[in-house]
Amino acid sequence: MKHWRRQCGRPAILAVALSICLGGIASTALPNPVLKTVFPAGGRAGSTVELAVTGSRLDGLTTLVFSHPEIVVKLNEKGRFEVTIPAAVPTGQYDVRALGRNGLSSPRTFVVGTLAEFIETEPNNTSSDAQDVAVNATINGRIGKGGDEDRFRFSAKKGQRVVIECAAERLDARLRAVIEVYDAKGKRLAVNRGFFGIDPLIVFDAPADGSYVVRVFDLVYSGSADHIYRLDLDSGPRVAFAVPPMVQTGRTSRVALYGWNLPRQNLATIESG
Repeated sequence: MKHWRRQCGRPAILAVALSICLGGIASTALPNPVLKTVFPAGGRAGSTVELAVTGSRLDGLTTLVFSHPEIVVKLNEKGRFEVTIPAAVPTGQYDVRALGRNGLSSPRTFVVGTLAEFIETEPNNTSSDAQDVAVNATINGRIGKGGDEDRFRFSAKKGQRVVIECAAERLDARLRAVIEVYDAKGKRLAVNRGFFGIDPLIVFDAPADGSYVVRVFDLVYSGSADHIYRLDLDSGPRVAFAVPPMVQTGRTSRVALYGWNLPRQNLATIESG
């Protein structure tokens, strides 16, 4: 070894070391593309939705890839994706990935629903500026900056039960959502900050005919482009869970459904193929 060092000298040793380092760098894989947000984070079955995406290493995007094969994607001239959801696609959560020059990205959650879909519009930070929405609708929104809050006004009849549910954690969003309900005089009637995990839900029984306001904000008043949510105002049947939670393939089973606005006889017959 000493003889080799004397013959080669320091320049040769440095050249070998540099070659090893460069070879290691060349063989190291580049980071995978990351999909951070998809907005809106869902759409109604039987409709076409225009989606905008953000992330890193999303160069040369050509399409979005959904875990349901019947969802069709087209890139439009604005650089956004037109997503067509056939009416036959079951409601639920699906993975979506972006495909571009650097390959397939990490997934994000996309929800297929049954209610009418709307986009939150600013300004809506105060009750006087609250956005008017209908019951039996889904609002896609974003708490865009620190201290931001969104308010929505809806009408209900006395005794009408409206399930108000905000999905954020389930969308891989950064929002730690809190929802509140106020009457027309500004009195707070209900509040929740966690029902399905940290995603809130309020079962609201209207005390009188009139208008009510839903307030959505972050628990620590933070906000960003990643603080997205889907807010449901639903007066129809809504299932929270079923017993048993699974059935055997090829058999007919009786399942009890639990939730809100369900018929008294809350039993369903399921034929699993």
